[in-house]
Amino acid sequence: MISLVPAPISSREGKFPGDPERYAAAMAARKDDFGRIRSPFEGSLVRLRAVEEEDLAPINEGIWDPRVTQHLSIVWPEAVAQTREVLDAIRAAESNLLLAIETLAGEFVGSVGLHGIDARSRKAELAIWIAREHWDKGYGTDAVRTASRFAFREMNLQRIFLHVYDTNPRAIRAYERVGFKEEGRLRRAQFVGGRYVDMVVMGLLGEDVIGE
Repeated sequence: MISLVPAPISSREGKFPGDPERYAAAMAARKDDFGRIRSPFEGSLVRLRAVEEEDLAPINEGIWDPRVTQHLSIVWPEAVAQTREVLDAIRAAESNLLLAIETLAGEFVGSVGLHGIDARSRKAELAIWIAREHWDKGYGTDAVRTASRFAFREMNLQRIFLHVYDTNPRAIRAYERVGFKEEGRLRRAQFVGGRYVDMVVMGLLGEDVIGE
C-alpha cells in the first residue's frame, strides 16, 4: 500500500542522514535552480514579446531611419496608420510570427519575424531590424539566436534561412556568430543607393546553432 504520510526527515535526507540543516540547504538550492529556468523568449541581452499598440510609433520611427532602411527591401516611408496595416496583415497570416525585441530592462530596440513558416518542410525565413541607436551592442545577434532557438526547440522547425545585402557586413557577421552559413548569392538582386547589390542567402540548421 502506498502511504500518504510524509516520510520522516531521516529517510528524506538522502545524502545527509542526521543533518536536517544540510538537507534544507540542499533543497533550497534545488528550488533556486528551478527558479533560474529561462523563458524561451529570453536571451542573454534581449527578450522577445508580442508587438503592442505602443510599439507602432517607435517601429515607424526606427524602421524609416535611412541608415536602417538602406539594408531593408522597403524604400517608401509610411504613416503610422499604414505601418499598423502592414503589421496587422503580417500577424493575420498563420505562416508568420512577428515579435518585438526589447532589452531585459524593457526598452524597445527592433523586431524579428519568422515568415513563410512551412510545416511540411519545417522551415521559415527570418527577418530582423534593429533601431540605429542600438547597433553594436550585441542585441541583434542575441535576438537572432533567441528567435532561432525558439524556432528549433519550440516550433519543431529544422531550417531557418534569410536574405541579406552584401553591402551589410555587420549583419552578415552577426548571423555567422549564430551559425548561419552562406548558401548562395543572387547577383544584382536589389537596387539600393543608386546601384545594384547582391543578395546573400544564408541558412541555419538546428544542429548548427552557436552559443546557447
